Amino acid sequence: MKYFRFLIYFVVIIINFIFQTTVFEAVSIMGIKPDTALIIVVSVAFIQGEFDGIVTGLFAGLLQDSFFSLYLGCHMFIYASIAFVCGCFFKGFYKESFFLPIALCAAADLYSSLVFYVLNILLRGYFNILGFFTSVMLPEFVYTMLVSAFIYRLVYYVTEIINNRFGEQRRLF
Repeated sequence: MKYFRFLIYFVVIIINFIFQTTVFEAVSIMGIKPDTALIIVVSVAFIQGEFDGIVTGLFAGLLQDSFFSLYLGCHMFIYASIAFVCGCFFKGFYKESFFLPIALCAAADLYSSLVFYVLNILLRGYFNILGFFTSVMLPEFVYTMLVSAFIYRLVYYVTEIINNRFGEQRRLF
């Protein structure tokens, strides 16, 4: 039953990857597109807990590192650490609310951009963080926040369908 849930999340991540590389390329604004994989990882971690979020984050990060990154493990580390922190909020809050998942997506996007800057740009000798902030981080942050409410609801409904189909009771606290 748990393995089926992971299989569904892997399919969702692969479908997201296909959308992110095709559809979101067409709707990018100034070359910036939302980090939908990050939103899915935050949503899974918040709804299902740390373990499910970390597994989903590792797979999403591996997929992105395999195709887009110079270094294998950069996105895996970022997504797994985000999933762990967001999964800590799993037990104390209601999953039906919008505010906390969107706030977690906001914090996760800022953290992801900063770590990506340090690991991929700063270590190469580019020290213009203000330029990176205004041209990449801020537009991606805004775009990701606009999309996060819709993707969170989608992940929430997929999780509810899985839990109802297989008789799992969602733990509130």
